[in-house]
Amino acid sequence: MQIQKGGIIVLGIKENKENKKYEVQGIENINDILKNFWNTINNKQKVSNNIINDDYIKIIKIENKNIIIINVPSANRKDKPVYINNNPIIGTYKRFHEGDYKCTEAEIKVMVNESMEKSKDEIILEEYDIDDIDNETLESYRKRFKLHKGADHEWNNLTDKEFLHMIRALDRKTDRLTLAGLLMFGKVQDIVQVKPNYFLDYREINDITTERWSNRITSSEDECWSGNLWTFFTKIVNRLTADIEVPFALDKDMMRIDDTDVHKSVRERTCKYSYTYRLF
Repeated sequence: MQIQKGGIIVLGIKENKENKKYEVQGIENINDILKNFWNTINNKQKVSNNIINDDYIKIIKIENKNIIIINVPSANRKDKPVYINNNPIIGTYKRFHEGDYKCTEAEIKVMVNESMEKSKDEIILEEYDIDDIDNETLESYRKRFKLHKGADHEWNNLTDKEFLHMIRALDRKTDRLTLAGLLMFGKVQDIVQVKPNYFLDYREINDITTERWSNRITSSEDECWSGNLWTFFTKIVNRLTADIEVPFALDKDMMRIDDTDVHKSVRERTCKYSYTYRLF
């Protein structure tokens, strides 16, 4: 359940072709624009599948002018391809940098085939909702997301519910947790109800011949922590990077940089063998 690149549509901004700068023009008839937008996006003859709801649309003021911002999420695998004008072969596009490019027929076939398969990550758990989230875990994840994606990423301003929708931890149609959402942000007592064999085990082994371990961390330890994937992941990474030297360096804001290439390498290597890579 990896965060895919979505996109943002901004209405009310115009590019000045002479100086290549953007100018705020604003929108006078917001209701008419939104009505036309919803009519179009819900018309199957125009757009094959509407994946946007009210949560993704914001109206803000810039220079005392109304601007419409539409956050477009990446479509779920089962919803792809999303195409226009009732023809997937000529109406399916992909976005690269500033351009839109038609998908090849082979790429479209891959999306169609993948949409036939049910991803276990996206299984909706009818008995679990946002109240079953461990708040400390979600707060920790959002801090890491902000560090990883940058403070100016638009998702940092979303509510917890909106954020969980965007990363598909919470099903946007039912507001129920997905399996990935529960595994990542839930509590171990709830997780084992859904997945009885769930058990995470980390060991530091000093002697490979006897497999004796000097330290062990498991998801079912009798202590006050959630036991979910994200908390387990962060505990392990912190342990693995505890003894890595951090050279003195400052960023452009004259703040010390504590995250080295070695730290990043350890995280990426650990992510490779854990469930968490699907949410980054």
